[in-house]
Amino acid sequence: MMKKVDLYLGGDLGLWVLDRVSQHEVEQIFTVDVSIARYAIMKGFNLCDKNVNTLEINSSDFGVSVHYPIIIQSHILVKYKKIYNLHPAFLPYGRGYYPIFWALWENTPAGATLHEINEKIDQGNIIERMQVEYDDIDTGGSLFKRVREAEKKLFERYWYKIVNEETLPSFPQLELGTYHSKKEFFYIKTQSNWQDMRGKDLIKLIRCLTFEGYTGLEIELGTKPFEVLLRALPE
Repeated sequence: MMKKVDLYLGGDLGLWVLDRVSQHEVEQIFTVDVSIARYAIMKGFNLCDKNVNTLEINSSDFGVSVHYPIIIQSHILVKYKKIYNLHPAFLPYGRGYYPIFWALWENTPAGATLHEINEKIDQGNIIERMQVEYDDIDTGGSLFKRVREAEKKLFERYWYKIVNEETLPSFPQLELGTYHSKKEFFYIKTQSNWQDMRGKDLIKLIRCLTFEGYTGLEIELGTKPFEVLLRALPE
């Protein structure tokens, strides 16, 4: 029997999701993204554009979070039988923020994971994870594109199972893995001691921070700020 699901959405992947679900599958959409909110209204979905943690909600039995930018607190989580998250990392590696950068920089596995949400950040039981390979010519941006495709595959594989209340086998995260905060990322992006780095390491850092639409490594020459990116020459 089909059951309506709550969706928590953010970013461009959240917009993509709106074109792959229907009103009879979705109870309500939670987002703080203006573009998603407008599109959801246009498509006729029930919408809540407030921080869910500040509300008293009538939840569905199940929820799915796709890049929702707010950590959902325990008083909301307990309302659900299960709530799942789509995360752009090969958990337990890449917990927290900017996992694609950290995978490249630390040479840890990259990928996408669908997992249950619990009170610990990105530590719930794993439904499925897909590893995405990379090499020494990948930038943050090129790896991002492949991770994004893996996320889409996982969503399409499990969405109808969730709305049809299928039991999704899961397994715990037993490895230590990695976690990084926003503060760590922005420190290395803006305050790294790049003058003292070996040339090979500096090129690697620039490569990992090269991401279309965003500044790369941020440095100062004298008192003037610059960004440093890596761009491939045409073949």
